[in-house]
Amino acid sequence: MPNLILLMLSKDLRRELRSKEVFLSSFLFSLILLCIFYYAATSSSVAFEKLPNTALWICIAFSGTIGLHRTHQAELQNACYKALMMAPRDPGLLFLAKFAANATLLTIMSLLLLPLIALFFNLDLGSNLLKMIPGLVLGIAGFVAIGTLTVVISANTRISDILFPIIHLPLVVPVLIAGVNCTQKAMLGEISWTGIQILCVLNLVFLSLGFMTYAYLLEE
Repeated sequence: MPNLILLMLSKDLRRELRSKEVFLSSFLFSLILLCIFYYAATSSSVAFEKLPNTALWICIAFSGTIGLHRTHQAELQNACYKALMMAPRDPGLLFLAKFAANATLLTIMSLLLLPLIALFFNLDLGSNLLKMIPGLVLGIAGFVAIGTLTVVISANTRISDILFPIIHLPLVVPVLIAGVNCTQKAMLGEISWTGIQILCVLNLVFLSLGFMTYAYLLEE
């Protein structure tokens, strides 16, 4: 079972390394958002110390949504999903592999954004970086778990690129709230154990739900 997940994960990551389509589009979109935040803040009276955490999670929310949709659409080409579904394996493993690939790409992008956010907003991460990573990784994992599950619901519709964000974003609100709380506390040198516990529960719920229902959703 772990070997199968690693095999499918490596396939997705190799494809992305060759094309860089999803990663570059998501990262450039995040960079544009950071520029908008920076220039909006410099032309207003908003305190800089309140913006880094907000900017980080808005970049994750919007760029992650774009990335999830594009990676799923890539699998629909040439009936790739149908071929994977015909393999004599539990389709839940396909869900876990897709989750792992999307979470890896979004985590890398977010870690690359952190020094840019520190530069834009004069933020000294310092020793607080290690305290920020657990909440950031768990928040991204919960965001991707929900997205990997919900993206298949809208995949076969004519307006999938519009319908997916409408379904996805309301569902990830609890994840975003807990993630924002965790990273905000971390920037102040504290650890939000309550936020981490909430994220762990949300990850467990949606990963289990995705593992059990992915095959049915793909068939639909």
